[in-house]
Amino acid sequence: MPDLDMLGPLQTAGLADYHCHCDYSIDAVGSIDEYCQAALKKGLVEICFTTHWDTSPISGSNDNVIRIKGKLKPTIPDNLEPYVEDVRRANEKFFPLGLRVKLGLEYGWYPGCEETAIALKERYDFDHFLCGLHELDGLCFSCKECYPRCFAKYSVEELVEKYAEEIAAAASTGLFDCIAHLDYIRKYAHAHYGEELDRLLFERGLPQILEALLTSGTSLEINTGALRRGFSDYFPSMKIINAVKRAGVMIPFLGSDAHAPNEVGHDFDAAEIIASPWSEAWSQD
Repeated sequence: MPDLDMLGPLQTAGLADYHCHCDYSIDAVGSIDEYCQAALKKGLVEICFTTHWDTSPISGSNDNVIRIKGKLKPTIPDNLEPYVEDVRRANEKFFPLGLRVKLGLEYGWYPGCEETAIALKERYDFDHFLCGLHELDGLCFSCKECYPRCFAKYSVEELVEKYAEEIAAAASTGLFDCIAHLDYIRKYAHAHYGEELDRLLFERGLPQILEALLTSGTSLEINTGALRRGFSDYFPSMKIINAVKRAGVMIPFLGSDAHAPNEVGHDFDAAEIIASPWSEAWSQD
C-alpha cells in the first residue's frame, strides 16, 4: 500500500483531469475558459492544461509551433508566455467557482532535449511537466499522415526495442512528473503489426521501462483518450496497468487527452476505480 501522503490530485474529493489540450495546441480546439466550463459541468475539481510543446530539430515537422490568438508561432520560450498567463488568469477566475486550474505542458521527447527542457522548467513554474513520446528517429508514429514512414523503417521487434529505449531514457532523466500515454505506440501500430506488438511491448519493452520508472520515481497516467481511438481499454492497456501497479509504480493521474472541451473528463467514472492507489486492485496479483 503506497504512502497516502505522496498522492497527487486523486486525494481530492472530486476528480482532476491532468491532460488537456486547448487551442494553444495546433491539433486542438476550444479556449481555456471553454475547457474550464466543461470541467465544472463534469464535476471536476481540477483541470491541468498540457499544451503540446515540440522542438525536435530532427523531425522536419511542422508541429514545432504553438497557436497564439489564432496565429502559429515557433516553440521558443518567449512564445509560451501568453499561454502561461492565460492559465494563471483562468485559475483566478474559476477557483472561486470550485475549479482549480493548473499549469502544465506536454513536452515532446527526443534524444538530447534535456538542456532545452531544463531551461523551460527554470523559466516557468509548471504544476505538471508531462512527457510525451510521439516520434522515433525523427519519424512521427502518432498521426495518420506520418506513421507509414515510421513503421516502414522497423520490424515489430525493432519498433518495440526503440520505443522502450526512448521511454526509459525520458523517465531516467528525472525531469518529468509523468510519462503520458505509456503505450501510445499502439495507436496505429496495433493495426499495422497485430497482436505481436502487444506481446512484445509487455514481455520485452516493459521490463526496461519499469526499471527506469522505479529508479527515477517517475509516475504514469491513465489516459482515457484510447477509447476515442477505438480501443476497449486505456493507454496503457489494463495488462500493463496491473503490471506496473504490482511493481510499485505510481499512477496518480487521470488524463482525458482532450482536444476539444466535450472530451474533458471522458470515462473518468470507470478510470477512477482503476487509478485510485488505495483500491484493493493495487495489491492484488
